[in-house]
Amino acid sequence: MSAPFPHRYEVTLTGEGGPLGTLSAGPRPSLAGGPPPEFGGTDQVWSPEHLLLSSASLCLMTTFAAISVKSKLEYSGYESRAEGTLDKTPEGLRFTRIALKVTVRCADAEKASRLLDMAKKHCIVSNSLRQPVEVEGSVVAI
Repeated sequence: MSAPFPHRYEVTLTGEGGPLGTLSAGPRPSLAGGPPPEFGGTDQVWSPEHLLLSSASLCLMTTFAAISVKSKLEYSGYESRAEGTLDKTPEGLRFTRIALKVTVRCADAEKASRLLDMAKKHCIVSNSLRQPVEVEGSVVAI
């Protein structure tokens, strides 16, 4: 069951004087992070840009899963691909496009499509971003 609101979350970032750091949050596995190659970093660690897209993807999936449980929808697979475009704007650098391409494997394609729309509407991360997140869903009947 859900805990009462408000919920609070905490992440610790530790670094050693350079652009690379380690993200940790309690018992979860740590993540190495830093700038992407486009900003002089490496592709060997998670970048803030990739983590943002990952957060939107994971939030949509977990929201869909929760709604599916409540709606008694069984599905055999869920996959998504997140695409983001970072560009210069009058306000500075920012994501000008975030798109999630989702495929759900399910016997009830109509219901799954409807629940994916509901998940998009209720996704906490997407709702917290200035840039709207596009969701393109497809359901593969099994």
